[in-house]
Amino acid sequence: MTLTIDARGIYYRQLNELVRREAAAGRRHIVLQNVRGQRYIGAGLAFPDLLLEIEGVPGEDLAFCMGGPTVIVHGHGQNAIANTMDSGVVVVHGLGGDALAYGMRGGKLFVRDNVGYRVGIHMKEYKKFKPAIVIGATTGDFLGEYMAGGTLVVLNRHNETENVAGQADRTLATGIHGGELFIFNYAVPPHLPGIGAKVGRATRADLRRIRPLVEEFCRRFAMEAAPLLERDVVKIVPAGSRPFSKFYYPTYPVDTGLKPEQCELASPCEAACPVGIPTGRFLRHIRLGEFKEALLLIDGYTPFRYSNCGFICPHLCMESCSRGKIDFPVRTVELARGFRGDPAVAKTGDFRGRIAVIGAGPAGLTAAYFLARLGYAVDVYEAGGRAGGKMHQVISRQRLPLEDLEQDLERITALGVNFHYGTRVDGKKFAAILSGADHVIVATGAHRPQIPPVNGKELIRGGLDFLKAYNLGEKPVIGSRVVVIGGGDAAMDGIEALSELQVSPEQITVIDIQTPSASLKERKRWEQAGVKFLYPLFLQEVTAEGVVVEDSAKRLEFIPGDALAFINEAPEMDFLPEEVRDQLDRKGFFTGGETGRTIHPRISITGDAAGLGLVAHSIRKARECALSVHALLQELPYQQETREAIKLADLRLSASLPLDSLDDLTIQEEYRRCLHCGVCVLCDDCVEACPRQARSREGDRFSIDLKLCGGCGSCAAACRGGVIRMVPR
Repeated sequence: MTLTIDARGIYYRQLNELVRREAAAGRRHIVLQNVRGQRYIGAGLAFPDLLLEIEGVPGEDLAFCMGGPTVIVHGHGQNAIANTMDSGVVVVHGLGGDALAYGMRGGKLFVRDNVGYRVGIHMKEYKKFKPAIVIGATTGDFLGEYMAGGTLVVLNRHNETENVAGQADRTLATGIHGGELFIFNYAVPPHLPGIGAKVGRATRADLRRIRPLVEEFCRRFAMEAAPLLERDVVKIVPAGSRPFSKFYYPTYPVDTGLKPEQCELASPCEAACPVGIPTGRFLRHIRLGEFKEALLLIDGYTPFRYSNCGFICPHLCMESCSRGKIDFPVRTVELARGFRGDPAVAKTGDFRGRIAVIGAGPAGLTAAYFLARLGYAVDVYEAGGRAGGKMHQVISRQRLPLEDLEQDLERITALGVNFHYGTRVDGKKFAAILSGADHVIVATGAHRPQIPPVNGKELIRGGLDFLKAYNLGEKPVIGSRVVVIGGGDAAMDGIEALSELQVSPEQITVIDIQTPSASLKERKRWEQAGVKFLYPLFLQEVTAEGVVVEDSAKRLEFIPGDALAFINEAPEMDFLPEEVRDQLDRKGFFTGGETGRTIHPRISITGDAAGLGLVAHSIRKARECALSVHALLQELPYQQETREAIKLADLRLSASLPLDSLDDLTIQEEYRRCLHCGVCVLCDDCVEACPRQARSREGDRFSIDLKLCGGCGSCAAACRGGVIRMVPR
């Protein structure tokens, strides 16, 4: 029986989990409609009798590490199709992207039209598996680079005469040391074959071997095979019985005009982190036994190593971890929790000046932390009775234990930050604070609920006010049935509080206008407990008995229960000077950029007051704001820290063996599983790979003897972290 799934708007992890679940339950024909860029479809599936059809354009890494199914794409494909695939068939009725079949170890890949560059690189034969690729039209540069096994066929079915297999010098099958390439009806230009590639004509025996592949390709795409098979065919194989013999000094006389350049890039985990924490560099320090340096590195990005990194962050770093494409993501959350008893945060400067911060939430505390570390005298004004903001007032103690929050707060206080609690700032008070400070940072957060303008809106209770009362030890009055409006992380905290107040999960309904944005893990936990999540639904009216909602088909439904809203909040900044208030949008948010600088030379705005997001987003914005204020006061130029993100195709994922489980690996050993994407870990693989001994290392510094280096790229190919790239001399 065929199962049809409408993939429109479904997050790729949810979609892939749904496919895996249905396949494991015995479903053998699944059709995905309206696919729009969801990644990793078919990844890791191992059901040889499964047929997965895709209507639309899937995202990158289609069929990654797949082991058996047939995947048919009724549309174009993107990058990295069939990477490290073991077995199965992938059929693409359109174009393909770059880096297809990287490290492919078995199975078949058929692409009807053109594909990009670096197709089939590092293809290999693995045990009984032998990979085969048929490209219907043309390819880009670096076709079959470092190919070690299998068969790659370029049909050139439109009989192009130029750029059939790329156009850059010495890129076709460069470094080939196994397998074979066939290109139909193309006179390969003499400049095109790479080092180690031997070009000749296919024999009759060759054509008999590849004929079934071509015929299968034509059946898949309803084409006639005979006209294609009648043309001349070029065959490319390794040169000689020792294909790499010419790579070694002194028999390797070629100078490619390139040289290796070491350039550390942002790992996928770092690029995904809202704070920008360089997790790969943190793990490098641990690998090298530099534990204090590892902690100091994290302290340079956030004061909330325990409370945010260890608990409340949704850990986007783990979602993006390259290791997760092999077995399991590196357990960064447990690493963040595990390092305790570290020394107090050290000051990094002795700069003079007085900074005032309005608000003691995550953003205000972050700004205070970084400026106090630099030596400034910092005063924090807070309307409440203690520091922490939403982290203390709103987030449940189940999600964030109080002792872990307190540990981070103590580290901030120890820097000499002065707190003024119970101080509500109005226009007069703000003017007094501004007159006594060199700069004022406004980080008031967003606490005013944005109640939707529907009939009965006065009956809606603000979720943040409810949680603040609950976390202060009060027992807010609430009915036995509750309708939670909004499905973010705060709503999950609200459900936790409702449960503690003896509201049965079966009597709680969450409605949202879109897929709830809360942590999927938390949402599933409450769904299993009995909470109903309904979306997309649009609130129409609120009564004393419940709410009236409308679905996407314009049908009305009544849901009984008290209304509790966890939807967007807005900041209250009426105390600001008029010229600064003019920079706020209609909801009251500052929209002046990441650094938070306003039109007033001594006022900045950051955190939720500059746009809602995760606590991690507020930390990043507040850090940028603090460093920008420091640059302003010292009359220094300020430029935001950026680092180029590494491309997945530049990593050697296949070099790491997958684990069956994490049972035998302690958290202290977790650094061993990190692939160190974009980060040099001084492993010396590049030094050992150099055929001319042109590369050497002393301490943590590498050097190149350009008189010996021929630019072969062996060091770049050996670098597991993708740190080395070849550039013109």
